[in-house]
Amino acid sequence: MDKLSHISYTEIFRRHRLNNITRFVIISLIALVVVVLAAFLLANLYFSVGTVEKGSEQVAGISGEYHDDDLLIARSHSYKDLLVFTYVPRSPQEQIDLYADYELKEDGNVITAGNNRPYENISVDNPIIIEIPRNNSSAYELDISIKDTEGKRVHKSSITIWPQENDN
Repeated sequence: MDKLSHISYTEIFRRHRLNNITRFVIISLIALVVVVLAAFLLANLYFSVGTVEKGSEQVAGISGEYHDDDLLIARSHSYKDLLVFTYVPRSPQEQIDLYADYELKEDGNVITAGNNRPYENISVDNPIIIEIPRNNSSAYELDISIKDTEGKRVHKSSITIWPQENDN
């Protein structure tokens, strides 16, 4: 008790106040870091989504024959200056060899085609990809039929992408 009797109330008040000020500063800095981090993440999400939305705008018509044994998922990505068509196995574990017959037209004219074109080791990480430069004022049509090594059709679809109406 001797040590406590030598400390005045003023000293106790100063130490207590310093601890409160230190706590306040530390809590304020943590709160500031949390707010800045949240603002950064939200801004990054906003700009990422905005970029994806503008990059993938398209007007498309899709037709196809879905079978219970359809092994592939078809995806198209239409960008301002690029078209990308991908075909991915439905099963993430699947790795297969396939052959594709396709015809890609720009404004009714065939610009690329594949006749029994082989694609080896097709998987989620290694899909079939057909990629071409895009002219915004053109319409594109892709007809594709994909078979396995035994000649069994595993996918068939058609997609039409019409011209973009504006340059967004």
